[in-house]
Amino acid sequence: MFFAKTVVALIAAATVAVANPVTRQDGESTTCFFIMTPTPDLGATALQTDNNFAIGHTIGVEFPNTVFDIQNDPIIRHDDGTYDVETILSVTGQTAADVGAFVESWAHTTLDGIQAKWFVNAADCV
Repeated sequence: MFFAKTVVALIAAATVAVANPVTRQDGESTTCFFIMTPTPDLGATALQTDNNFAIGHTIGVEFPNTVFDIQNDPIIRHDDGTYDVETILSVTGQTAADVGAFVESWAHTTLDGIQAKWFVNAADCV
């Protein structure tokens, strides 16, 4: 029951983040750019919330019991099945450099979404 409520809360938060993209950085935020490949590839519309969950869950596991903010732009699909993902991240009590270094360590790893697994082909944070 707790897990189901957590998933619903994360999905709702991720949906709000997609509906209200932010284009500037504040304080200790870092902007990260990814090239990712989902399996299965259900298309950009179907996978937007899944990608939001994959990123948010991975941040939450690394920085438990902290407040974090994730704002994802809409994902963009390419003909080769890869997706461009742009995310602005901040974690309370962490520097932008530390969060960026952690996120960049995802390159060549796989993040778990709800419906898909996301292979991170490349990750770069500024």
